[in-house]
Formats: sequence, C-alpha cells, structure tokens
Amino acid sequence: MRVTEMERAFLHELHAIKKDPLGKRVIHFCVSAGPAQTDQARRIESAKHFIGKSFARSPYCKVFSAHNGDLFVAYSHVTVSEVLGMCAKVEKLFLDDEPFSRRNAYGEYSFYKIADATKDLDVVFQAFKGIIAVQPEAARALKKPMNAENLHQLSEKIRNLDLRHCIFNQPVYFIGEQVPSIEFLEFFVSTKQIEENFLPEASLTGSPWLFHALKEDLDRATLRTMAKEIAEYRHKAFSVNLTLATASSKEFEQFNNALPGRLAGRIVVEVHKTDVVQHMDLYRDVRKSTAKMGLKLCIDGLEWQDFDMLSLGRLRPDFIKIGWNESMLAPSTEGLQALVGGLKELNGHGQAVLARCDNPKAFPFARGLGIRYVQGRLADQFFKTGMKLQ
Repeated sequence: MRVTEMERAFLHELHAIKKDPLGKRVIHFCVSAGPAQTDQARRIESAKHFIGKSFARSPYCKVFSAHNGDLFVAYSHVTVSEVLGMCAKVEKLFLDDEPFSRRNAYGEYSFYKIADATKDLDVVFQAFKGIIAVQPEAARALKKPMNAENLHQLSEKIRNLDLRHCIFNQPVYFIGEQVPSIEFLEFFVSTKQIEENFLPEASLTGSPWLFHALKEDLDRATLRTMAKEIAEYRHKAFSVNLTLATASSKEFEQFNNALPGRLAGRIVVEVHKTDVVQHMDLYRDVRKSTAKMGLKLCIDGLEWQDFDMLSLGRLRPDFIKIGWNESMLAPSTEGLQALVGGLKELNGHGQAVLARCDNPKAFPFARGLGIRYVQGRLADQFFKTGMKLQ
C-alpha cells in the first residue's frame, strides 16, 4: 500500500525528533485497536481538534493521522496532568467508557502510549513501520440487534464457560489525603468483550429488554469469577454490579458465605438507579438483607440532576455514584441546589463517589463539595504515577 502524505510527514518528523529529542515526547493513540465506530472519521477529526486546542500553549505540537485511524502527537513543554487529562478525554471519545482489552503495538493493554523521545523513540518507529506496512482492515458492518434465539444461545454459553477474560475491575479511590488510596475494587462485565467473543454478528445491547433478560446470567458469571479469584487480591474491599434480583438471590448469599474470613463484610453491592426506581419494594428487601449480612449497598448511575427524583434519606444507601460531567463546572442555580441538597440527604450515613473522572478539574470539584471518593481513568493515572491531587 502507498504511504499517505500524512504518514510520510510523520516519518520525516520522527527523523527530525531523533536528531533533537531533548524535552520532546510522542503520544500514539491506538484507535485501530479499539471498537469500530460508524462515525469514526468524525471522532478522529474531533480528537485532532481537541488535541490541538489542549496543547495550544505548547511551543511545539504536531498531530498526525495514519490510514488505519491511529493518531500520533509530537509535543514538548506540557505538564503531566494536562497530558493525562487530554489522553483520558481522547480515550473516552473512542471507547465510550468501555475498558481497552486488546494488546496494542507495544504489547500493552492501553489505548495510548506516551513515549519519551530520548528513551522510547525506537519503539514508536517500529510501531509506525508496522502500520504503514499492512493494508487497513475493512470496516465492520453495522450489526443487527440481538434476537430471542441469540439470547438463548448466549445464555447457554455464559452458564457453562469461564468468562474471566470478559470481567474487569477498576478501583474507587479515597482522596481525603493528597495521595489517593484504594478504598475498594469494583468488578464488572465488559459487554463489548462478551459480544466480540460470543455474539460477533449481533449487537448485545441493541435490544434493551433482551439484554436485561441476559443480565442475571452475566451477574452469576461475575460472582463465579470473583469467587475463584478474589482471595488472590490484596485489596481490603470489593464491589460488584448486580441486578436487585441477583442481589436478593440464594446464589449471592452462597457467594457471600463462601468468602474468606478476612473479607467478611467487605463487599459493596452496586445496583443501578433504574433498577431501584422500577423495583422499589425489592430495593427495600435488598437494603435489609445486605445490612443483615454486614454488606454495604451502592446506588450507581446517578447524574447530578437525579437528586430531585430520589429521596436518599429514605433509601439510605452506603454509597452513591455520581457520574462526572463537565456541565457540573457551570451548573444552574437549581441544579447546584439539587446536588448540594442530595449530598446533605446522605446525612453522614452514606458517602458519594464521583465516577467517570476524565478531567483534572473533577478532583477539586469533588473536594469542594466534600466528596472524598473518586473513580475513573484519570484517577487511575494519578494513582499509578503517584501524583498528588491538587
């Protein structure tokens, strides 16, 4: 395949960087290794525009795209927090909050690679040469929604197979101190991994009611995996996403009873707000049963506008998860009152978690409201690098 003009320009830039690498870095966004999107071209252009805008103050910043959709950014003199914030935003643009589950060109399970030009430029050279040496894959066709027959076949597979490769985890961090610490580790099923491995010809979530029918089988698969692996982890507590039906089942009670002694009472049961609203009586039963077992209960999926709808004082969750949104930086008076009022309703018996943090501004926002727990890719990056949260 002929090398494109943009690829030729980046190859020239790499040679120029190699001659003068001091202070320069290259970011490789592995877009081609992520899920195919029908509007991929638009997302790529949006990402290029956002990167340029984010690094506008840098004296040196150039963005290049390869024929397979991968993006390369050469830059200098940008702070680590700004770089990580930008990378998290671009990752979210292409992955839609799903975990990145394939090895990239560097043998890592990561959507992007940040390479120091003085040390890692050769690996970027090799990765880029691999890209321009192969033909691009054909775009995947749009999938039809899962049907009843697909549901039956998939349910049988899920009940009988080991799904460890489709189950991931992400920490919830305590930020009461400048350096965050892990409060508990959340386990969840990747629906995209299930789809790619067991139902590649159809969309798992294309039919919401059929997907809901599948959810209890996915819950049980998650519990089976946790039961096998949880003893190997050194974390002090864990959480698991379940339907209210699963949380009230004998299977969950058996799972809890079989846990190692050190984990007694160390499980957080996460239930989605939609499940709570639709099955309020069952929620009350689960609230009682988890309390009896010494477990904590978390209501997941809240937006900051939801507090007018839910009476947290009456529901009495141990945790709530509020999804971060940049609109929270400039809320309306009514919206801010609803958020502050909702947090006050927790009244000391519950804690709020600011989830999906992909912007450095999320952390001071959380602290300003007295929120002491955060979750998200940017929180992961800060924890891994040992950076202090400002």
